[in-house]
Amino acid sequence: MSALIHNKKKRLLLYPLNAVLWLLFLPKKVFGKSVKFNSLPAKKILLVRLDYIGDVVMTSPSFSFIRHRFPNAKITLLTNPSAKALFNKDPRIDRIDTFNWPWGHLRTNNRFSFSLLKELLDLVFRLRREEFDLMVDFRGDMRFGLLFGLFTGAKVLVGNSRSGNKFMLDYASEYDASKHELERTLDVLACFGEVPVVSHPEIFLSEEAKLLATKHLEELLDTSSLKKLAIIAPFSSKDIKSWPLPYFEVVIKHLLTLGYKVVIVGTREDQENSASLASSFPSKVYSLAGKTSLTELAWMTSISTLVIGVDTGVLHIASCFDTPIVAIFGPTRSCEYRPYSKFSIVVDSGECRCDQLTHVKCDIQVNDYAKCMFELGPEAVIRAIQSL
Repeated sequence: MSALIHNKKKRLLLYPLNAVLWLLFLPKKVFGKSVKFNSLPAKKILLVRLDYIGDVVMTSPSFSFIRHRFPNAKITLLTNPSAKALFNKDPRIDRIDTFNWPWGHLRTNNRFSFSLLKELLDLVFRLRREEFDLMVDFRGDMRFGLLFGLFTGAKVLVGNSRSGNKFMLDYASEYDASKHELERTLDVLACFGEVPVVSHPEIFLSEEAKLLATKHLEELLDTSSLKKLAIIAPFSSKDIKSWPLPYFEVVIKHLLTLGYKVVIVGTREDQENSASLASSFPSKVYSLAGKTSLTELAWMTSISTLVIGVDTGVLHIASCFDTPIVAIFGPTRSCEYRPYSKFSIVVDSGECRCDQLTHVKCDIQVNDYAKCMFELGPEAVIRAIQSL
């Protein structure tokens, strides 16, 4: 079983579960026919990526590979409701189903309710009626393999060995913690042939979306010019990734001296902190947290001169374009989750004393921030801006 299950309780639980799966699937492994991946005639394919927006964006090059390998297949993407907006017009995807999986560390929607369980069961039965030929789980989550592969009746199951569920899958790639997440998603598809080398993730924005986004942004910023725009993304779904807001103030002051308009982005939950940060400046700093759609935010990153932020989905969206990015890392491993773009610079403390593989909480905090992030001063980010 993979050692990449970081939670010790989960890891102990997975040992007996994997033993049961081994017993259940042993007859199939011994006596069943091996899958001929090179000639697999998949007409209906289910792609599963239920985690965060950034993770879905990093998986996007795999969508191109699957579409190229199965040009006539009907491809369904199962993802979270937020990410749906980015892939609604994606020519590689025929249909999108959504489910808001309750991840334990989130501020809201962090546990299953009766209504959410009912929604999940309805989804599984609806997917079962589709009779998928192939299910691909890019996260390598045993729960997803069981629910959306085994229980939906998909004929062939493909994923990675993150949770040690090799016995259930027809093909499981090795989960390599030294690789970037984008590269790991492509490894999952190695059974179908040589995977391509890619330079960045991919999302598709319609011209209509671009026009609407441009008009809305010009209204919000009260300007007819969106030139020399810097986006600040200070907020993440995990508090441990936070960088002190006073440090962002110093960076914004530097950007203003360079003639930038500065836009602070985030979700509705971040509106108060975003407005407070913007109010520290008399002009040219705008708080748009919770005021733009995800497609508008994506379009904004594509036309921006610079994007600066912590480890959050905004940076991964920006990495789809030729936009310079400064990414601030500490508790999370930049080798795995940095923006996958040649135009990005990672400012990494490199001094995290906690277990970066878990990146859920910090054992050493200073003023409610992870110590490694608190000690990473704004000067390092300003140097990165100057180098760009």
